[in-house]
Amino acid sequence: MKIRLLLFVAALTAVTSLMTSCLNNDVEQVTYVSRSSITAFSVGTLHIDRTGKDSDGNDSAYVDTISCANYPFTIDQMNRTIENRDSFPVGTHIDKVVTSISYDDMGMSVLAYRPNGSQNDTVYNSTDSIDFTEPVQFRVYTISGSAGRPYLVKLNVHQQEPDTISWTSYEQLSFEGNIKLTRQTTVYADGKLYVFGEQNGSSAIQYTDIAGDTPSTWTTIPVPAQIAPYSAIAWNGRICFLSNTGEMYALDPATQAIAPEEGVTGPFDRLIAADHELQTLYAVKDGKTGRLSADGIWTDDEEQMTALATGKERLSAHTEALSYNGNITRTTVACHSLTGESATIYQRMSNDKGWVKIMQDQAVPNMDNFTMIYYDDRMLAFGGPCTDGETGPEKAFETFYTSSNYGVEWSPATECLYFPESFAAFYTTGEGTCSGTTSPQTEYSRGNFIWIVWENGHISRGRINRLGFDPKW
Repeated sequence: MKIRLLLFVAALTAVTSLMTSCLNNDVEQVTYVSRSSITAFSVGTLHIDRTGKDSDGNDSAYVDTISCANYPFTIDQMNRTIENRDSFPVGTHIDKVVTSISYDDMGMSVLAYRPNGSQNDTVYNSTDSIDFTEPVQFRVYTISGSAGRPYLVKLNVHQQEPDTISWTSYEQLSFEGNIKLTRQTTVYADGKLYVFGEQNGSSAIQYTDIAGDTPSTWTTIPVPAQIAPYSAIAWNGRICFLSNTGEMYALDPATQAIAPEEGVTGPFDRLIAADHELQTLYAVKDGKTGRLSADGIWTDDEEQMTALATGKERLSAHTEALSYNGNITRTTVACHSLTGESATIYQRMSNDKGWVKIMQDQAVPNMDNFTMIYYDDRMLAFGGPCTDGETGPEKAFETFYTSSNYGVEWSPATECLYFPESFAAFYTTGEGTCSGTTSPQTEYSRGNFIWIVWENGHISRGRINRLGFDPKW
């Protein structure tokens, strides 16, 4: 009751003051507002170019419509700019756009815009079809006659399909000496790609600098002994690998120098995977699986995985910390199987006693030259054809196979992830050898590339388009 009384008294006082002011002047004064801000901006339905299948199953272009009402626009009042945070899809028409705009004192102020190519403003009407192929200037004229600072409105449209992968092949590159490397392993380290392989039974290591996302010419690194090319693994800032007799060596990516790994007692039978989070190297020693710590301490697994201990195929591995417990990591390893119709997947948690073989609900085909990478928050597998009656692709690089649950279920990729037809030709030239890896984003590069190295040193580079977009916000 007291609050209502106070409000009534305050209102009465204000009215009395206003009346007194008016009675003391012969001319009534009216003050007009001068606010001139655009407060909301949106667009409705737009046309978009599409490609579909006609009645004969052939690609056919047509124009469809798309609702853009849910695309938010950001209004920067300080810099007087307006644009959509998320770009419209590729092929969206923005030459005839109907907008919905709110601004200060809409009942009294006037909103105007300057059409592209014009030198004069036009009064805005909500039914106007406006050309936004170039940014358009909008301005609020207040009832007092002043013109507000202009806004520059820009409609962003993707120039690439965000989820489609784009490829670039560097066919001008060849391994130094024009050699061909079989039994390859490609390892990324410190802005470079290192390829370990064999040339007519002799060991070879070559590297190319990709720090600027474009590979340099190949350079040879002298090998200290005959090496096991499938053993190369990046670990603790170096690339570790084994000689044919099991001694462990380390390559320093900063200097390209190779030396025996200090403080490590061999020989080793196989290097399996590196856990960078816990600085652990999983390996096989004296016929047993186990782990090597960064200070050189070896520990046998309590539970042995015979297939991993005796296998000689190239391994592909990925390790990451669990989302719900950063102190535990999961390592997934995949390889071509010599006995089955599907590739083999092994896994272990860092607190497990050993490796387990994953029973795949939907298995990944047992492709020749099997390669698995972790990319775009999922596993991708690819390789040559399936042979000897195995079920799967009949030609090399027919499709990606993807898994979002660490190798339990696999499925062919959608049409957005594809290999150019030329890849099959690259693969079948010579003995059908290739290897692949990924490069991360760095302070110098957008990265996020897939790299495939072919037998003769040609390189193919691919990236899902949205992973290369520079953030706008």
